[in-house]
Amino acid sequence: MIRTKNRPLMFLVLAMVAVWIVTTGLGNAAEQPIRWKGGSCFGLASPLGKNTILLWKENVEKMSGGRMVIELHDAGEIVPPTKIYDAVRDGLLDFGLNTPAWQKGKYPAGDLFYTLPGGVMEFNDLVIWLYGGGGKELAQAMYKEELIVFPLGLTPPEEVWSKKPIKTLADIKGLKIRAAGLSMDLWKKLGASVVLLAGGEVVPGLQRGLIDAAEFLEASQDYTLGLHEVCKYRFGPPVHMSNNIFQLLIKTKSWKELPADLQAIVEGAAMKATLQGYATFWMDTIEFDKKIRDFGTITTKLSKADQAKTRQITMEILAELSKQDPYFAKVWNSQKAFITKYKPYYDLTKFD
Repeated sequence: MIRTKNRPLMFLVLAMVAVWIVTTGLGNAAEQPIRWKGGSCFGLASPLGKNTILLWKENVEKMSGGRMVIELHDAGEIVPPTKIYDAVRDGLLDFGLNTPAWQKGKYPAGDLFYTLPGGVMEFNDLVIWLYGGGGKELAQAMYKEELIVFPLGLTPPEEVWSKKPIKTLADIKGLKIRAAGLSMDLWKKLGASVVLLAGGEVVPGLQRGLIDAAEFLEASQDYTLGLHEVCKYRFGPPVHMSNNIFQLLIKTKSWKELPADLQAIVEGAAMKATLQGYATFWMDTIEFDKKIRDFGTITTKLSKADQAKTRQITMEILAELSKQDPYFAKVWNSQKAFITKYKPYYDLTKFD
């Protein structure tokens, strides 16, 4: 039996226990991690998935100290690869890895953040413009409040695969080629017909005769896809596109709900993954290029005259598209102004 004179002490102890239970519960609730669900336009087991969105996921979770948990779904698991943009915009996903080429109809200027044909903007040019020349801000302004966008993922220069030998631009006439983005316009100007196919459809398309040739990515991804098994020939340089820069799309509501430090982590993790992945891509490309050569693939290179012709055609295409879309013109004018300022010193310091 508890004595009456000890009741105040008992009530004090009970009150302290109650406060401890409540505050501990609230503390645990506050420490629950923020969970984001997202998808990829590329298979997670492929070099593209490993060197882009998977690296970003790993970086975010480590850099946030577990305050963010990233639930990442494979390409096609929730939506088709070409529908990542729609899924993020409509709120089905918190984020997604996307290529602007899929939104060519809605956002013609999107191609300019991805790559340019004809060597008009090479790797150095495009990356410096994106991160330092206002390109990243122009990409965000294009999407407005629909979603948040950051560069994520960068590949080495590409090659072009064909079932027929391609030694000159004249050999391209009449080809049916898988292409995406601005390169579609270039191939058409060169006399080819173009077909837009997702990555997993490229090899079956070549096997069935739906297409005769394909541009996809660089050696490691192309080998993994199996292009060397269905195409006897490949050629360079990548007159259709210098390289690929992909995009991390984030649902605006999900982004705004993050505290400022986690926003910085999400963005910083994307930049870190882009640099990490690019280095890995190159090391893999070196290895797989040798495998492709050892396999017996016939490799050719277009002449300097043909390369210059693709540049001239590309400039004409960019001028035409600028007349059709004001925002395309705005972005292209920004790139032209950057090149004008950038090239003199770049050319001075570049070995011939």
